[in-house]
Amino acid sequence: MSLRVGLVILPATRWPAGGEAWRLADEMGFAHAWTYDHLAWRDLLDQRWFAAVPTLAAAAVTTRRIGLGTLVASPNFRHPVPLVKEALTLNDLSGGRFVLGIGAGAGGPDATVLGRPEPRPAERTARFAEFTALTDRLLREPLVDHAGDHFRARAARTDPSQGPRRALPLAVAAGGPIGMRLAVQHADMWISNGSSPRPGLVAPSVTPGLATRQLRRLEELCAELGRPPASLRKLVLDSNRTDPPLASVAAFTEAAGRYREAGYTDMVVPFPRPEPPYAGDLAVLEHIASDVLPGLQGDRPA
Repeated sequence: MSLRVGLVILPATRWPAGGEAWRLADEMGFAHAWTYDHLAWRDLLDQRWFAAVPTLAAAAVTTRRIGLGTLVASPNFRHPVPLVKEALTLNDLSGGRFVLGIGAGAGGPDATVLGRPEPRPAERTARFAEFTALTDRLLREPLVDHAGDHFRARAARTDPSQGPRRALPLAVAAGGPIGMRLAVQHADMWISNGSSPRPGLVAPSVTPGLATRQLRRLEELCAELGRPPASLRKLVLDSNRTDPPLASVAAFTEAAGRYREAGYTDMVVPFPRPEPPYAGDLAVLEHIASDVLPGLQGDRPA
């Protein structure tokens, strides 16, 4: 089984340098490239941080073949109606290469920046369930009305020309059974980044053992809900600060082999930066691209 490998590129650099990272990711043959969708990110709160959607728009017209996506947009400050309209625009700009990645949203700056109190866990879960279902409808239906506990939409015309089919791929990030169930019910791709003791405040980490246990749980939910597991792509984001996957070519190869053996279809690692977070050596990434990617990805499309 092949393993498609992608990169997450932080929107923390002015475009002359930032654009070069996206071009390199494309030219080196990675299957997809993503960026975090935050108004402010915990590690760079007092430093430069650009918005995800215009960054991806620039990346869409800068690159030629690589898949692009949000990793991930959340209801902390997003509403499904404008989010889907922006996603459709990004898909058009990229020539059909965009994946809309969504997640529940954690605590921290994004949860309170609009002046609302941070939701309790039960409220966050219910909000994300509604957010996911409404996003799915907007990507499938030409005209949507919705009156829920957290979101409303009146005669929302997102893309009437699409007809009764999904306008673009939807990815759902989830580490627990409720979120995984939403992924099985609504998504084309499930995303895991491991776990964090304090989501939004402490960086998550993943191990092959944890990734395998989460994947087995996803497969159980697929069986319960009657969905073939092979119809759902499974992506693991390995952004570990200790034992990072780009510490060396050997470290990456070992991690990729374990994720592929577990059954993941996709793996994402951070694009190396000259300083933390995700400090690393670009030469390691170049060696991976030339010596490791062809054996992992084969000729499978992004």
